[in-house]
Amino acid sequence: MSGDKAMAESRMIRVLLAAALVLVTVRSHASGGGCLGEERRGVSRLPRSGTAEVVATGVLDGDTFVAFIDGAPRRVRISRIDAPEKRQAFGHRAEQALRDLVWKHKAHIRWDRLDRNCRPIADVTVDGLDVSEALLRAGMAWQYTAYSRDAKLEAIELEARRNHTGLWSEPSPVPPWEWRREHEKPSGQSGRR
Repeated sequence: MSGDKAMAESRMIRVLLAAALVLVTVRSHASGGGCLGEERRGVSRLPRSGTAEVVATGVLDGDTFVAFIDGAPRRVRISRIDAPEKRQAFGHRAEQALRDLVWKHKAHIRWDRLDRNCRPIADVTVDGLDVSEALLRAGMAWQYTAYSRDAKLEAIELEARRNHTGLWSEPSPVPPWEWRREHEKPSGQSGRR
């Protein structure tokens, strides 16, 4: 009987340890977790909200650039818009449009959340120019309506559509969130960065 009792206790300990691991994981993600890559590199976690004056040192695609924040290179995701993916029509043009706006320029960023990859989702201005608005005006992005219902951005996008500017010159441009869904990796992981 003591062997059965020892097996039951061992099973209970494994269940409790698994539950504790789940709890730690859930708390980590709720507190801005998912930043293990940064933590492994010895980079401190950014706060959930903040502001910074930065210089873009690289551009990764039409809505993401790299800048040093708190002494470490960070990917910054531009808020309120979604630009075409690189393999999508206008993807490289959107990347170049962002490069023209931010690369090696002093930018002011303000964020109030981090995405699942610990990137700040930031409002970005360069010399007083709102970068989200500029990319929409140039027809290099969509307003990301899943996260933004900004009437001003909606009007800017509508004007670009009417004028067939940028990606709106295409007969049927596909929003990047739909394109990513259609081009999902076999493992179930999104093709998004």
